[in-house]
Amino acid sequence: MSSKKRLFEEIAERIQHDYPEITARSTFNRLLAREKLGSTGLGQGIAIPHARLEGAPEIIGVFFTLSQGIEFDAPDDQNVDLVFALLVPENEEQEHLTTLATLAGLFQNPNFCRDIRAARTAEALLKALKTWEANT
Repeated sequence: MSSKKRLFEEIAERIQHDYPEITARSTFNRLLAREKLGSTGLGQGIAIPHARLEGAPEIIGVFFTLSQGIEFDAPDDQNVDLVFALLVPENEEQEHLTTLATLAGLFQNPNFCRDIRAARTAEALLKALKTWEANT
């Protein structure tokens, strides 16, 4: 991925693949509109782009580890290599905030970030995520 915009396009395409009733354009537009309000980069190479999305049947998450970090306007000016995109049904404001806070807390843990950055395969990544899920 070469840019934040390209990342959002990829997120939107992946979501449309799994949820055909959600258009890639609507996802992309919502993520971009939210990002214009302020960067969803947390710092330390982590970003959690998020938005509420009309037509989303449930909370949807997409996780990316990027081999090359991308500029994300993060508060520490570090490029982002860990991205968890979160889409929540339009009317689920409290779920949106609760899920976002949970994710932000998890990604603030340097040991968690170290473990998922060390994963070199999808299987290793899933194992790391399940290990952390079991311990939280």
